[in-house]
Amino acid sequence: MRILLLATLAACATTQPPPPAASSSPPVAVAAAKPERFDNKIRQDFFDGIRGDAAALDRAQKLCEDTLAKHPDQPEALVWHGAALAARSTQAFRTGDRDTGLALYQKGTDEMDRAVSLAPTAVEVRIPRGAVYLTMAHFVPQPEQTKLVERGLSDYEATLAAQAPYFATLTLHAREQLLFGLTDGYAMVGNTDKARATYERMRHDAAGSALLTRAAERAAGHEVAGNTPCEQCHAR
Repeated sequence: MRILLLATLAACATTQPPPPAASSSPPVAVAAAKPERFDNKIRQDFFDGIRGDAAALDRAQKLCEDTLAKHPDQPEALVWHGAALAARSTQAFRTGDRDTGLALYQKGTDEMDRAVSLAPTAVEVRIPRGAVYLTMAHFVPQPEQTKLVERGLSDYEATLAAQAPYFATLTLHAREQLLFGLTDGYAMVGNTDKARATYERMRHDAAGSALLTRAAERAAGHEVAGNTPCEQCHAR
């Protein structure tokens, strides 16, 4: 359960471009209200669920399943549903039910992969998968570890490229999570050059981050222990 908590904490880096500057010209027509983002509807129940609130996790999963019943290819519902199944797999492994754990893990990762294949440029899809994969990778054996890291890195790299025009306007939390995830992922696959380069960028673009000390250790190839500072963000 705890590894999914750490993973989804990083998902709060899911951010959209800043709104356009206000114009003094009168609007031609009143735009229809934008629908609420899917991650905003599911996020709190999902966080509560992975902290042990079974009813909250049930609500999060049901929201996904109700959405998918109407729209089977809705990528956001699919990626979050896959993440919920992955969370449930950790519960099964913890109770010793290996067969159920493996089945849930496989179905969850399949759904997250399908979501990315449906919406490869959607930040709101790639961040959740990347966050889950890069964190879970620390706890699985090879060759599964490398597979998860490579896919997680591809998600974060795609996100960084998409956010490049407005990256500097994002919150410190969003910037630090993305750059730390990349530093950590590169370190896991032994790409020390990229790990160090991303850490150096983090020093500049996420100055003041509480994650910089951990990022420096990972960029140097060292393991780090203990809770990440970001765990405080979603505690109740």
